[in-house]
Amino acid sequence: MSVTELRRESGETYAEGLARAARIEAETDALRAKTESDRRRQALVDEKAAAKAQADIEASLAEAADEKRRRDEARRESAEAKARAAKSAETWKKAAKSIAAVCVLVSLPLQIMAFWDPHAWFLVAAPFVLEGVAWALLTGAQAAIDDGRPSWHYRLGALIQALIAAGINYAHGSETYGIATGIGGALCSVIGPMIWDLHEHGRIAKREGHIPRSVRRAEARAAKREAKRIDAVNEARAVRDKDVWERALDLAAALAEQTPSESTYRRAWTEIHGAEVGQTAERIAHTRAAKRAVRLAQNGPLEKPEKDAIAQVDSQLTSEDGKSAKGPKQPGEDGRKRNGGTPPRRRPGTTLYSSAARSQMRATARARTTAETSA
Repeated sequence: MSVTELRRESGETYAEGLARAARIEAETDALRAKTESDRRRQALVDEKAAAKAQADIEASLAEAADEKRRRDEARRESAEAKARAAKSAETWKKAAKSIAAVCVLVSLPLQIMAFWDPHAWFLVAAPFVLEGVAWALLTGAQAAIDDGRPSWHYRLGALIQALIAAGINYAHGSETYGIATGIGGALCSVIGPMIWDLHEHGRIAKREGHIPRSVRRAEARAAKREAKRIDAVNEARAVRDKDVWERALDLAAALAEQTPSESTYRRAWTEIHGAEVGQTAERIAHTRAAKRAVRLAQNGPLEKPEKDAIAQVDSQLTSEDGKSAKGPKQPGEDGRKRNGGTPPRRRPGTTLYSSAARSQMRATARARTTAETSA
């Protein structure tokens, strides 16, 4: 406590000064305590905010780490799938080459024996031509696939050439070694080129992104069901509202549509009925009437005006003693009737009425005067 605070004011006794000093000291202690409490409260709030911010940061970091882990896992799974696919493709390629080599090892010597003649040794080249042409055409198909060109004619030529070689092997093998050898030699002449052609067919499907047959069948069945549904819907629309359907057909013809689409039918409905699909003038009127009936049933009928009700409230009329309009009965009370008890902004006698209101007031006054005279 400072000396200035202890200095007595004019007309103040020593006891009063001590009391004032004690009061000031108490107020100072209270202010100091309040300040300390506010500081602690603010520190607690700051700590909570910092803890929440730290928790949010940790949650964000954890979520980012989870997202990164999921991306890495998806990337790893994709890489593994690609590696498995590449390994399977390489295995399939090696197997196809091995089968083709074994088939050539059986079919080519059998054809050489069929064309062998000591007096016409040059015919030994014929089997190489017959077998080689098929493989040459398959090589051309492979080049066409790699270059993105059509390859079907190469593959068809290879198949025809393989069938010719198979016929020769069957005839010679059956005649010389029996029917089993003939069939085996013929199959070897066909199986080798066909196995390799299947390998190339897979490459074509992968390049062109062919959809599996099961998926195509499922899509075809779904399209057929959708077509049946659309036909049923159009038939029902034509029966229920002929005017709208005829307009929809006209719009579809103008828009080059085989059958009216959904947007075309909506447009036709709007042009005929002037409302959204399913709504007509009669339906809208019925709906509004039903809503009014529901509101009336929930809230009850509106109060009917009294027969003797007049257009003005009591404070706007002249009192029986000929004085001005009634003033408030009590301060803050309006004094008028049937106005909900809301005081007017202007006091009685100061309101400026319009000409129509003044005419109505004069007519009401004359009616009251006539009624009193008749009574």
